[in-house]
Amino acid sequence: MNIDKIVKLIRYISGIPKSIYVNFRLLPFSQAIKLPIIISRKTKLRSLSGRAHLTKVKTGIVRIGFGGTDMLDYRYNRTILKITGDIYFGGKTKIGVGAKIMVSGTLTLGNNFDITGDATIICAERVSIGNNTMIAWQSIIMDTDQHTIYDEHNNCINKNKKIIIGNDVWIGARSFILKGSFIPDGCIVGASTTITKTFIDKNSVIAGNPNKILKTNIKWNH
Repeated sequence: MNIDKIVKLIRYISGIPKSIYVNFRLLPFSQAIKLPIIISRKTKLRSLSGRAHLTKVKTGIVRIGFGGTDMLDYRYNRTILKITGDIYFGGKTKIGVGAKIMVSGTLTLGNNFDITGDATIICAERVSIGNNTMIAWQSIIMDTDQHTIYDEHNNCINKNKKIIIGNDVWIGARSFILKGSFIPDGCIVGASTTITKTFIDKNSVIAGNPNKILKTNIKWNH
């Protein structure tokens, strides 16, 4: 066994006490006993008053706070987890070092979901992400403005809006996917792109600010 595998094994083992707590806090006993969620010991647990829901129950099928991008140092970057709503895991899930997951609404993650280091998901209403989708580093997905804005009649003018991201989508680094966004299956979102609207063309490259479709009928390797 090489040194990298030894280090990885040590990190998994050191996270067992926190993993036990998270599983029994978020899952029913019959699922929690199998430890399907493995948490890094460096993950900061803000609140776990919500619930997790699993399509598949298998030890370590959901891994939080491990891996990600080489530019992040495991010693100094903390993953943050706050679940006060509902989070649905559709299968194998990887949430990297330094990622922030804040859920007070309903967050759905498909099978083979991968969010690399230092990326953020804030779900106050509804965020749904399909299978085989990857979120690159320092990207932000949020269906809320975080602060309510009122007009002169005291009516809220910036309500939360759901975000839907399809299957086989790649979100490039430092992108913003904001409330009301819809990204179809097979799309690539270019780095540093801000999306706030609905796109309908599958298998497209979306980039630029303001964003537009640069190319259609594309495929990418996971």
